Amino acid sequence: MTEVSALPHPPVPTTGHAKPRSTRHQAVALSRVVGLNTEESGQQASLLHRAEQRQKRQQEQFQLNVEAIVNHAISCTNNSVAGHEPDPDWLHQFLSLSEQIQTPRMQEMWGKILAMELAQPGAFSLRALETLKKMTQRDALLLIRAVALSCTINNESNHKLLIGYRSEPGYAGLLRPRQPQLPLSRFGLPYSAILTLREQGILFAAELETGRLELDKPLRIRFVEQTMLLRPRHARLRLRYYRFTPLGQELARLVQESGDEDYIAALNKLVLRDFQSNRSLD
Repeated sequence: MTEVSALPHPPVPTTGHAKPRSTRHQAVALSRVVGLNTEESGQQASLLHRAEQRQKRQQEQFQLNVEAIVNHAISCTNNSVAGHEPDPDWLHQFLSLSEQIQTPRMQEMWGKILAMELAQPGAFSLRALETLKKMTQRDALLLIRAVALSCTINNESNHKLLIGYRSEPGYAGLLRPRQPQLPLSRFGLPYSAILTLREQGILFAAELETGRLELDKPLRIRFVEQTMLLRPRHARLRLRYYRFTPLGQELARLVQESGDEDYIAALNKLVLRDFQSNRSLD
């Protein structure tokens, strides 16, 4: 199946922000982290002592982070025989990066990486580790959401985010072109999230579309837990989508998320004019 670039669409604005804590509360909390004595009574420790205490607390936290990640990895492993030992350089880099991973959700993802690498050395690149290290918990939630909405087409392994299709003009212009589209913002993935995933190298920068779909070749669209069989009603149709990069494919393997039934139902309704559609559970 060939694919070509499609024109981008404008961003969808988002609203709503959580009320932040007071700046004084945050500053006082930070002062304790760095070892600054904010009490009015008592003698303040020396600058060197405060620095040593901060470094000690930091090293203790790093150790806790690594232990939590390794414990997650242990819970994900089994007694199957590994192919060979993981690359020592990869393992060193993993431990160096993972010690700064502090949130439980991210520690769980790093634990899965380690478990998968031990079972199949070479499963994750150092670039994937570097990208994951830079991701915040919010970024990780965007990745999880994208995977939940993604699908594969026929025998291809590439994850795609279907956003609609394009119907070309026909009968010497009597049938006008149409471009039905499903806004991903309705399902927790606004355009700002698409931009973030692009910047992180998880999605390709361009919106893509298939070549013309053939009437005698139905499309098998596989979601996480469902399959949709699409049969084009005419030969002027192209699917439009965002595509995961090879890096995005690597990181998508970490996510075990249920598909979004509302998204699949909405997509099914969107295509009924130009496709015959059948759905089944996997």
